[in-house]
Formats: sequence, C-alpha cells, structure tokens
Amino acid sequence: MANVDCLQKIVVFLVVITITIFSFKIPITRLEFPLYRVVLDPGHGGKATIPKDEYGDRFDVLSMKYLDVYREGASYKNYHEHIYTFEVAKRVETLLQLLSPNGNFEKFYTILQKYTDKPVKRIYIQTFMSRGPSLNSHLIHKEPNAPYRLFDFISNDGTLKEGRISYINSLKPHLVVSIHFALNSSPYFRGMNAVIAAPYSILYKGLQYFQGTIPDRSFFYTSKYADWFTEDERKSGFFWYSNDVVMYFTGYRIKNDYSIDTDAFRGYRYNMVQWAYNDPPGWAHIAKHHPPNTPYANNIQQFIPQNAFFTREQSKYEQYRRDGGFEGYGGDNLYASNEIIRFVLYNLYSKGIRHKDQRLAPPYISIWSVPLHINAINAFIEFGYLARPYTRTIINNHLDDVAEGIAVGIYSLFAGVEVTKKYPYTPYGKKIDLEKYKIDNDNDYFTIVR
Repeated sequence: MANVDCLQKIVVFLVVITITIFSFKIPITRLEFPLYRVVLDPGHGGKATIPKDEYGDRFDVLSMKYLDVYREGASYKNYHEHIYTFEVAKRVETLLQLLSPNGNFEKFYTILQKYTDKPVKRIYIQTFMSRGPSLNSHLIHKEPNAPYRLFDFISNDGTLKEGRISYINSLKPHLVVSIHFALNSSPYFRGMNAVIAAPYSILYKGLQYFQGTIPDRSFFYTSKYADWFTEDERKSGFFWYSNDVVMYFTGYRIKNDYSIDTDAFRGYRYNMVQWAYNDPPGWAHIAKHHPPNTPYANNIQQFIPQNAFFTREQSKYEQYRRDGGFEGYGGDNLYASNEIIRFVLYNLYSKGIRHKDQRLAPPYISIWSVPLHINAINAFIEFGYLARPYTRTIINNHLDDVAEGIAVGIYSLFAGVEVTKKYPYTPYGKKIDLEKYKIDNDNDYFTIVR
C-alpha cells in the first residue's frame, strides 16, 4: 500500500506541475499586419575639419590612415545641407510613426486620402534614423565626426567604432531613404535626382575592357548606364566610368592615360564596414602586398574578382536592387528613388506649386558608397540644389510638403497607392515585390546582411 500511495502522490504532483506550466504561457506578440523596417538617412553632418589624418573618413587598415577628407555636405550662404536633410528626415519620421504597431493609422489614412480615393492597406513600419542632429555638434564633441562618418573608424581610445553604414546594416532594413541636397548642377540635372550604383554587369564589362577581352567601348555607350557621373566635365563620361571601374575592383584611381595610379589608393571599401561580405581575418596581411591573381592585385590585368563581396555582387538579389525593374534599368533602387520623388512632386503640384526646376531629373550613376554597401533597397535622392532659388523656396516654405510626399511614397513602396489625379510625373503606385528577395522560410536578403 505504501508503494501505491507513493505512486499516487507522484502522479498528482506531475499533474499539478503540468497544469502550472500550461497556466503560465509565455506571451507571444503576433502582428496583425506586415512589418517593414525603414532607415531614414539624412546626409552628412559633422565638420570638414583638418588635418584629414585626425578628422577624415574612409579609414584604411592597411595604412592605418583616413583616405578621404570628411565631407560635411553642401552649403550656400546660410543654407547647409546637413541641417535641412535632418529637418526633412525628422518630419518623415513623425509621419511614419503613425504606421508603427502602436501608431495612429487613421491619422495616416487621412493623409492618404489626399492622394487616392481607392482602398488602402494597413501595414506596419518600424522607423530608424541613421544619425542625430548635427548643428554645432563640432563645437561640443571631442570627436566631431564620430556620429556621422559613413565608414568604420578608430576612435580616440584606440577601438574600432561602427560608421553609419555598419549601423544601418545592423538594423537589417528593407528600405533606406538617403536624403540629400546638392550645391548646384548643369541644367540637364536640375530637379530632383536619384543617385544609383551601377549593376555588376556593366562594371564587369569595364574590367573585361581593361583586360582586353572586350575590344572597344561600344558596350558602354549603348548601355542604359552611359550617362555616368562626371567629377570634372573636362574629362569624358567614359573616363570617369573607367576610373570608377578600376576603383571598384582594385581600390585605385586612374591617370589621364587610363593607367592605374598606384599613389592614389582609395581602399577596399567592402572591408571598411561590418557586414556578411568582409574578407576573412588576416586579409590585410595579404592585401598589403597586392599579390597578382587575387582580389588585391594592383595590376588590373592580374585582378580576379573572387571573394565574398564579388560573389554577392553577382547575385540575383543585387541584380534586383540595381538593374532592370519598373524604370527599365537601375532596379528597385532607381524605382524606389524615382517613386518617392514622384510622390513629392505630386504633393507640390496639388498645392499649386509650379517651377521649371520642379521635375524628375536624370539619375546620377556611379559606385556610391551607401547604395553599394547595404542589402536594403536604397532610395538615395538629391532633393534640390541650394544655389537655386527654387530649392531655397521649397526649404523655406514647403519642407512639410516634401516630408509628406516622402512618407506616402515610402508607404506606397510597401503597400501600393493608386493616385487619383494626374499631374506631371504621376507616381506609378506599384509596390515592390519583396518576395523575390526571400531566401528561405526564415531569411531574406535583408536579414542576412549581418
């Protein structure tokens, strides 16, 4: 009987424990609608202070020096790019917070009604900022450029710190919206411009040209990427394309005769950020000797694009981001940029604002750092030119209208918005197909970046 009583007590004890466990369920948050992560990236900030060796950007572990001066952004009289990019971004952040899981979608819906009379979808957006305000920060911060550098850097205490690109990658966003104002441009580019990184296909053809397997330059002039960004109009677009091709692959600039300038090393940028495509530990000990038949060769004839970064560059996901797409070229990056611009223009036109500079202008095509070194879709936009009176009028009177257009454009990229009225540069209103970036049930291209 004692054994029976003991067994009964054990059974009762187990039943009580089981009931207790199931009575205290771990709460699991299940979102009712899709959640998208967005980073607002207001351009520049900091201070273009000398010497470069102390205050620069693009820190190179081979030389343990900064390879570039710090670029604080464009200025014209009392108009400073780094101030107004942040002002726009904060306004957009306020609007997107209405779409957070705890936000007020009904209020955002009243904004959408200005653009469409069609049904709209409920989505969630989680919003981040890539930097804080920069006004007078150089007067109060011991390291004035520390919060604003794009690339990783060595702090005053000797430790490696994350730059903004690494921080953006740590957030694993679906979309990054980089907000900029330039100083001035030729009439051809005046308006609002996308800034896009060319796809691997056209860059690789440049490598083949330098290595002699493509005999002439026609591949460039017949491509959709022939309108290359020129740093100096005294040299041809093909020269600047060639300079970027050599720098993209080898890290070096070129001379006027198209030979590599071995005194103009610009670094291996993909190793200046923290992400999944860094070379393995110890790479710098090999790279400093620039051995032939490696991705570190300083002779373009002996260069081989074989490492994690160049494998990533040749992936279908980078093709989706940077080639083809709704615009016919430029991929989802160009579409996202142009679509946000179209929503901004739509809002300005709806307010009765008209100007010859109020247009969707051609994109700037090069090997820009942010579009290249993140996995997110990147809408990188020059919203105007500070030396132009029209842009200053927009800054003085219509920043809220610009921010609203950006916010609605971001929403549309995820949910779609069929606009009601037809103005010049009417938005397409098509959402981006994010399913094509899916890798498996647990991962997509955006989550594997770090």
